[in-house]
Amino acid sequence: MAQAYQDGPDHYLAPPDPTDPELAAFAAVAPLINRGWKTQHPRWDVLELQTPDGMAGLEYTTGRLDPEKELTTLQARWYMWGGPKNSYSRWYATASTNTPVPLVKAITLSVSDPAPLPRWKDSMLRSLREHAQLTPVTPPPPPVPTPLDVQRLAARRPPALTARSVPRWTTTTLPPAVLAGRSGPRR
Repeated sequence: MAQAYQDGPDHYLAPPDPTDPELAAFAAVAPLINRGWKTQHPRWDVLELQTPDGMAGLEYTTGRLDPEKELTTLQARWYMWGGPKNSYSRWYATASTNTPVPLVKAITLSVSDPAPLPRWKDSMLRSLREHAQLTPVTPPPPPVPTPLDVQRLAARRPPALTARSVPRWTTTTLPPAVLAGRSGPRR
């Protein structure tokens, strides 16, 4: 892909193989079918697939399309969407006829990947939280220190202060009996 990009738009936006463009497109659709996406609403010139829970879909339009409309409207060769219907969190992506099929395949592979994604619960929209399968992740406990770790820490620790007796002034009043025994000769 990087070399095609350096060569220019004629290479990375090249039309599909004219001998069988639909067969090349199937390489991008196959990962969805293999991961359980089902065909929906059969229509002439449109292949539509959806996830079993209805939270994501793909439409692939066959036949000739207007290249200008593909780039400026939603009437593109590839139309992908995800998220709950009528929600602000719904997303969509389009790809034109000249989008390389390996790029579309990379998108379909990532969209249909069942591996969980880390998310902060509080940063998810409420409309998405009710559709998500949330699993709390607790960090692993810190590793147990080895004897060498303990030795290194002990070497860096400053020496402990030793306890000394320090004379202090007092503000307490002694009882009269103690004062009588202390009194010396009067002057």
